[in-house]
Amino acid sequence: MRRRGALLGLVALAARPAAALTPCLPGTRAGVLAHLRFGLLLPEGDAVTEAQWATFRADILDPVLRTAVTQRDEAPVTQPRPQRTRSVFAEVRAAWSPDAPPPLPDTVVSIMRAWTARFPAAPVEAQLLPACLAH
Repeated sequence: MRRRGALLGLVALAARPAAALTPCLPGTRAGVLAHLRFGLLLPEGDAVTEAQWATFRADILDPVLRTAVTQRDEAPVTQPRPQRTRSVFAEVRAAWSPDAPPPLPDTVVSIMRAWTARFPAAPVEAQLLPACLAH
């Protein structure tokens, strides 16, 4: 499971546009990754703590996605206001078409709602990425 998670993370970092995915290399398959970005700094100057993040991940993220999850912290930004962002990549069930990207799956929407319920002032966004994933 650890190897698959690491490989999923590597694939997430190298995700390419849908047109470049046909066909996937041997040993991989076409799939869709959810890329969720969670803002960790709140407007009042407070931050989502590592303990709060660990609780959110254990209570919501991992149980809802039920797949390998890769996370990484993005470089902080200062405009339009200071922000630290944690990106999460996980495989989701969704069909992909370059002409009509699918709507966000219910699992992703529910994670975004749970984040907003816990941290109303913390930004969250999501997008779907086509990718070639290891079997």
